[in-house]
Amino acid sequence: MASMRTLAAALSAAAIVLALFAGAAASRTKDNVTVTVDTLPIANGLPLDLGISKGFFDKQGITIKKVTFQSGNDIVLALSNNNGDVGYLGYVPMMIARTSGIPFTLVAASEVEGTSVDDNWQNILVKGSSSIRAPADLAGKTLALNALKGVGEVVVKAALKKVGVDPNSVKLLALPFPSMRSALSNGQVDAIWTPEPFLSQALSQDGARIVMAPGPVLGNFFPNGGYGALQSWVQKNPALAAKFRTAINESLTYAQQHPDEIRALLPAATRNVRLPIWTTTIDRAQLLTLAKDAKEFGVITSLPNFTQLFPSAIRSGTAEGLLEGSVDARTITLRSAGATAKRLDPGKYLVIIKDKSKKVSFTLKGPGVDKSTGVAQTGTVRWTVTLAPGRYTYSSSAGKRGSFKVS
Repeated sequence: MASMRTLAAALSAAAIVLALFAGAAASRTKDNVTVTVDTLPIANGLPLDLGISKGFFDKQGITIKKVTFQSGNDIVLALSNNNGDVGYLGYVPMMIARTSGIPFTLVAASEVEGTSVDDNWQNILVKGSSSIRAPADLAGKTLALNALKGVGEVVVKAALKKVGVDPNSVKLLALPFPSMRSALSNGQVDAIWTPEPFLSQALSQDGARIVMAPGPVLGNFFPNGGYGALQSWVQKNPALAAKFRTAINESLTYAQQHPDEIRALLPAATRNVRLPIWTTTIDRAQLLTLAKDAKEFGVITSLPNFTQLFPSAIRSGTAEGLLEGSVDARTITLRSAGATAKRLDPGKYLVIIKDKSKKVSFTLKGPGVDKSTGVAQTGTVRWTVTLAPGRYTYSSSAGKRGSFKVS
C-alpha cells in the first residue's frame, strides 16, 4: 500500500480530456482471446484503433476490449488492481511504477518525439507578444506543465540544463492541458508545455510562438510512450503477449505510413495537427538518459531494472540512420548529421523531407529505392528506406540534384 500511495503521488496526472474517440473492439471472432487495453484519449494511441479496424488483432486471434482512462496514473493503478491486461502510457510512469515496487514491463513500443520545433508535437509555447525569445529567457518565468514529478518536468528540466539554463530558475505550475491556453492568454503563466491538439490550436488561434522543443533537444526521436503490462501477466501469457506485440507493431507501422487514416479517426476540428512518429523499436540509450534525468530531478529515487522493464524481445534502435531533406523552387538539400550527405553506411534509414513548394517535388532514387513527394503536395513527408551499396540521387522537378554513395 505504501508503494501505491507513493506511486499515486508521483505519477504524472497527464490527461487530455477531449473525448477524441470511444473504445470498442471491431472484431468479435468467436474463438478469439480478449485482451483488455487501458489507454488514453489522445491521438498517440490511435494506431490501436486503426489496427482493430484493419483486422491486425483479429489475424492474431485477439479481440481488443478498450477502456479509456484520463491519466497514466489511472492506468497504472488499474493494471495493478488487475483491471486490464495491457496499458498505453509514458515511459516515465512505467519507471516510477517499477521503482515503486510495481513490476511493470514493456510489451511493445509506440511513439517518439520529432527532430525540431517544426515537426515536434509537444513543445514550450509563449504568447506572440512575449519578451521570451529563447530558452534562456525562461529563467525567472512561470511555466505550466500538466503535472509535477512527471514526464513533462523531467524532459523540460533536462532540456533546459542541456542548453545552459538552470532548471531551478524556472517556476513550474501544474495545470490541466485544456486550461493552459487560457492561462497563457490571461497572463497566469508565461509559458506552457503542451502537446497536440492544444499545440496547433494555440499556434493558429492564439498567435502563440514556440520557443523550445524539449524532446528534440535531448535527442532526435526521443522516446515518449509504449504499451506495458504487469510482469506477472506477461509470464502467465507469453504467447498472447507476443501476438499482441505482433499486432500492435503492424498497427504502428501502418499508422506511420498512412497518416491520413489516423487523421480520419479524429474529429474534423482537430485533424490538422502534428502527429507523433510511431515506431516498433526502442532506443535503450535514450531510455537510460531519460531514467537518469528522472532520477536527477527527483521523479524516481533509483534507476529501474532495465532488463526487466525493457526486455530484449522489443528490438532496440529507432533507426540506423536519419536523413533530413528539403526542396523548394530554387534549392534542394539532403543532410546526414547536419552535413550534406556524401557517403553513408548501408542499412535502414528514416528520411524526413520538407517539401516547401507546390511546383516541385523531391525524388530519391537508387538501389531498391524510388520515392517522390509529388509535385502538387507540400509539407513534411517521412519514408523508411533500406539503403544498399551503390549510388543514390536526389532531385527536384526544377532540375536541382545531388547524390551520395552507400558503401
